[in-house]
Amino acid sequence: MGREFLAVNCAIFFWLLALIAWYYNASSLACLSGACSLSSFVLHIKLNQANHMFKKNKSVDVIPSPSPTPLPGEEKESIGTKKQDPTVIASNVCFEGNIASSGHVYIYGSLKGNIEAGDGLIKIIHGGLVEGNITCRELIIDGNVVGQCRSQSLEIAENGYVLGTIAYNHLAIKKGGKFSGQAEILPTETGKNNVPGFTHETPASVGTSKAAEKNDKKKPA
Repeated sequence: MGREFLAVNCAIFFWLLALIAWYYNASSLACLSGACSLSSFVLHIKLNQANHMFKKNKSVDVIPSPSPTPLPGEEKESIGTKKQDPTVIASNVCFEGNIASSGHVYIYGSLKGNIEAGDGLIKIIHGGLVEGNITCRELIIDGNVVGQCRSQSLEIAENGYVLGTIAYNHLAIKKGGKFSGQAEILPTETGKNNVPGFTHETPASVGTSKAAEKNDKKKPA
């Protein structure tokens, strides 16, 4: 506020000084003070004009650009690409009930119930216990399982123990892993054989064909 009216204050001061000098018949001082007062007044006007122009240039409105709205297809893709959070049963936790998940399931504690993960992974950590049936795409057992296990890929790790029935396409039992019960190989999905004229033979059909060949060889010519 003082800087804006500094020139006006100087103009008033020199004007009063000129009046006092004129009153005491000091004409030279009165003329000099009047000239200084006039110059200060003109300077004040120039400064106001410059400040006004500077503020005008500064007050240009900036219109923010609107954010692009996502297309419906992009929204579906972003929702579909979100990863499912894994289901975890922590250690020292005993959970009773069934679990149905579309993601991965990790069992550190104990669970009494069935687990179904569809195309997900179920892993029983060392120290974990499951008393129930398990159905998933990939199953890794490093703890204890009592029940039926049905998975495309089944692995019994070093500390794993399974008591019950297992059904699988691929089975791996590492050194130290234990299994007690019945095992069943799941039938392979049809339509995966691309070799023309090739038919999949079961072990029983292979055995019967070999027996028929032996019988044909024993017949006299």
